[in-house]
Amino acid sequence: MGGSGSGVHDHGGPSRAPAEGSFLAGGAPPRPPAEGSLLAGGAPPRAPAEGSAKIFNRFVWSGGGFAVKAVLTLATLAVLARLLTPTEFGLVAVAWIVLDLTARLGQTAVGHLLMQSDKLGARDIDGVFTLALALGATCSAAIWLLAPAIAAFSDAAALADLLRLLAFAPLVASFSVVPAHLLRRELRQPALLAADSSAYFIGYSCVATILALNGWGAWAPIIGELVRTAIHVGVVAALHRGRFPPRLALRGTRALAARAAGYLLTQASGFVLNSAASLAVWHTLGTAALGYYSRAERLAMLPTQAFHNTFFDVSFVATAQRQARRRQLRWYYLQAAEGLALAALPASLLLAIAAPEVVALMLGAQWPASVPILQVLALAIPMQAWGTLNAATMRGLGGVYRETWRQAVYAGVLVAGAWLGTRHGLLGVAVGVVAAHLLGNLALAQAATMLDLRWPALWRSLGPALWTAGCATPPTWALLAWLRQADSPPFLALAAAVAAWGTAAFVALRFAPRQLQPSSLQTLSAVMRHDALKAGMRALTAHHAPVAPPPAPKPKGPPTPPPSRPHDAR
Repeated sequence: MGGSGSGVHDHGGPSRAPAEGSFLAGGAPPRPPAEGSLLAGGAPPRAPAEGSAKIFNRFVWSGGGFAVKAVLTLATLAVLARLLTPTEFGLVAVAWIVLDLTARLGQTAVGHLLMQSDKLGARDIDGVFTLALALGATCSAAIWLLAPAIAAFSDAAALADLLRLLAFAPLVASFSVVPAHLLRRELRQPALLAADSSAYFIGYSCVATILALNGWGAWAPIIGELVRTAIHVGVVAALHRGRFPPRLALRGTRALAARAAGYLLTQASGFVLNSAASLAVWHTLGTAALGYYSRAERLAMLPTQAFHNTFFDVSFVATAQRQARRRQLRWYYLQAAEGLALAALPASLLLAIAAPEVVALMLGAQWPASVPILQVLALAIPMQAWGTLNAATMRGLGGVYRETWRQAVYAGVLVAGAWLGTRHGLLGVAVGVVAAHLLGNLALAQAATMLDLRWPALWRSLGPALWTAGCATPPTWALLAWLRQADSPPFLALAAAVAAWGTAAFVALRFAPRQLQPSSLQTLSAVMRHDALKAGMRALTAHHAPVAPPPAPKPKGPPTPPPSRPHDAR
């Protein structure tokens, strides 16, 4: 869900300052050449200002939502990792696997019908709500009935009771399918951010943490998830301000179910991609090993999981609304690919070299077995980010079944890699997962071919990220090695590594050759200047708006009688 290419130029030559007028020198972004050069691997064409401003504004909100959710998740994880044992986290990880399957089949697949439809009527919304409620009730009943059978594969008898308590979550969550996906359809990122953050804070940061402090063990996250689900339903229903709940409508539900079949298959493949490695670890290595693996996987996938939904929504809706504007879509795709690589590749390498400090700071002293797993899984971050862009592009262009069979191939490769890796322990599973991500994303690369993009253009979009990572990794690794020899505290070492990485990345971008200067940052800077100019003009207009003249004074004295109407003369 990425790869590397040969788009880096002039590596051996001396660094030189950016030319006058470039983005890093403070000037306006240069005008790219015509469309024909894009297909030959050249620079992307200029998109219309209005469309680019709208899309990049949504990306900015995606970044803000990611930051808030990441802070809440890391803070809660740091507390719970010191209160729960690896075995208890293993039980919770099994419960999350079950919940992820029901959420994909009962909520996500049905909700995408609202996002892709061109026109929505009350009957369509009622039909989607009816289908979501039926699937939610079915998933809840299935979890309740199958809980003892699932627990039979575990070495902990409490798993059945945990699953039966969690069985209420799919039914409650089905009430949020319509309002949440309508908010996603309308790209109301502030409302989605408020709903997700407030529900997570109350459910996990408050309720689950308090229960864990009082010795509830694995029950604390389960109860926190139920509270989070209920809060999320109430918040999205209040923010959407539509009719809630929608009416039950049996007419047309069968047609909606047929339309959702392709999404169900895609979500099933996505479930295998997310959970195949965890299931392999649980089945072969035990619940405690799953606890170690799940915490490392959580830290490694947090950068992509936190922004996945919002970024997917923005890219999916933007692509679906511009299917006929292939030139504009090619520009958006290359800009997004370059920006994702520029953010994900350096972050993955920084996380890999600073994994001992991250584990010690975020999880505590009882999780040293998670360090090598985190170092390997961090390398999959760029691949997953690129996979999110490819999946959103293919689905927005209507290639649901093309995405489905490629996701199925991807899932098969991941299952094979994870199960073969179990022969070499947890580290072997991590290596197999990363190799599967690399091979599987090549199957999803048809999103670029659907836009008539050639591989040279894709490789060239990775140039700024490879340049930045290559310049920032060696000094940061050397600094961390020196700090470890000096027995520096994990927080001090990690802070110094982040500061060194940021400084080295800024210097690398500042003195990058012209071919390796990121055009996505140029576009983002231009959009932000455009928005600031519009905000300033609005403020100036409001300040100097003409004052309406006062109303004319009413005449004093008795009111003037109305003129008399002439009488009819007969």
